Amino acid sequence: MERGSRADVPPSPWWAHRDGALFCDAVSLESIAERFGTPTFVYAAGAIDAAYDALAAAVPQPCLIAYAIKANSNLAILERLGRRGCGADIVSGGELARCLEAGIDPGKIVFSGVGKTDAELVMALDASIRAIHVESVPEIDAIEAIARDRGAAAPITLRVNPDVDPQTHPYIATGLHDTKFGLELDVARGLLPRLLASEHLRLEGVACHVGSQLKSAEPMADATEILGRFAVECVAAGAQLRSIDAGGGWPIRYGDEELDYAPWAAFGAAITAGLRTSGADALGLELIVEPGRALVGDAGGLLTRVVFVKEQHGKRFVIVDAAMTELIRPALYDAYHAVVPVRATEPGGPADLVGPVCETGDFFAVDRELPAVARGDLVLLRGAGAYGMSMASQYNSRPVAAEILVGGTDATVIRRRQTYADLWREEARPG
Repeated sequence: MERGSRADVPPSPWWAHRDGALFCDAVSLESIAERFGTPTFVYAAGAIDAAYDALAAAVPQPCLIAYAIKANSNLAILERLGRRGCGADIVSGGELARCLEAGIDPGKIVFSGVGKTDAELVMALDASIRAIHVESVPEIDAIEAIARDRGAAAPITLRVNPDVDPQTHPYIATGLHDTKFGLELDVARGLLPRLLASEHLRLEGVACHVGSQLKSAEPMADATEILGRFAVECVAAGAQLRSIDAGGGWPIRYGDEELDYAPWAAFGAAITAGLRTSGADALGLELIVEPGRALVGDAGGLLTRVVFVKEQHGKRFVIVDAAMTELIRPALYDAYHAVVPVRATEPGGPADLVGPVCETGDFFAVDRELPAVARGDLVLLRGAGAYGMSMASQYNSRPVAAEILVGGTDATVIRRRQTYADLWREEARPG
C-alpha cells in the first residue's frame, strides 16, 4: 500500500467545487485547461498572501521571513512576496539573480548551501546581500580570500549542525551529524577567535536548519535552544551579532496525515521558548526564519488530463498527461499528494495514478482510492505549489509546463508552455 492510505483533501478556501466543478479562487479549472492546455501548474495568488500573513503572525517579532526560493522561484511569485516585505533564502547564483530581477531587497537575502563557487561568492558580495551562511572551514577560507582581494569585509553567518532529529523523511533531514550541512558546534566555537580577529570577515549571525516538513514543533524548540546558547557564547566572546536564524521546516498538509501537523503558532512558540531558555532573547537579535513550501505549497495545484484508463492484472491504472517531469516528489520522496477530480464523480476504487514517462517510478499515487474517471477527464494534484516546477525536467523531451496565477476572476500566464523548438533552442549542431 502507498505510504499514507487516506485520501483526504486538505481544506482550503482557494480550491472548491461549485455546481459540480472545481475552481481555483473564482476561475474554473475547466476554463484554464481549455485556454492553456494541460499539464499546467495553477496557483492561487490569495493563498500565497494569506500564507505569508499567517506565518508572520505566528513568529516572534522582529522577524525577517526569508523565503526559501528553491520551493518555487517564478519571478511573479518572488515579486508578490517581495512586495509584502519578504526576503529570500537562496542556494545558488541563479537564485540570487532571480531575486535581484524580482526586486527583492539584497539586504534581506541570505545565501545558504555547502558548495558555493568563487563566482557565486563574488556575486553575493557585489550585490551586498544580508549574509553568506558558511558551512565549512574551506568555505570560510575562500570567502576571506575573496573579500581580502576586494578590500571588503564579508558578512557571514555560521550555520551550525545541532544534531537534532527532525523526525521527517531522511532526504529532507538537514540537522543531523551525518548530513553534509552545517558546522559541528565544537568546530564553530574553535573558529570564533579567527573570525573576530579577521579584517575581512564580519560575523553577522548564527543559523541552523534541522529539516523540512516537521511533524511537531519539538525539534525546532530543541534546535533553537542549542543555537541560542551558541549565540550567547559568540556575544560573550565579543561578536557583534545582528541575527539568529532558526531555519525552516514549517509543514503543510498534503492529505495523507493520520494526525494533523502542529499549527504554525506552535512553531513560533517553540522558537520563542528556545530563545528564552537559552538566554538569547536578552541579546536583542533579529530573528530570521526560512519557510519555503509553507508559503507556496498549498497555493498550487498540478492540473492534468486523463489520457487512458487501463485495466491490467486486476489493477486499474489511470494514465494522465502529467508526469514525474512536472512533479517528481512522489517518485523521489514517496510523497503523497491529494488527487481531486475537477468534475465531482463517484468513487472508483483503488488505482494507480501514473504518467506517460518510460519509468516505473513515474507515478503520483499507488493503490489509492481514486474517483471513477474516464478518458478526457481533468484531475488536480493538490499541494504542488512547492517543489513542482522548481524540480521539473525535460526528460523524454517533454516541454516544460505552463504556470498560471489566479487572482479573483483573472488567470494570468506567468510562464508560457514550452514548444518543441524550445527543447533544442540552446543546442548546437556543428558541421
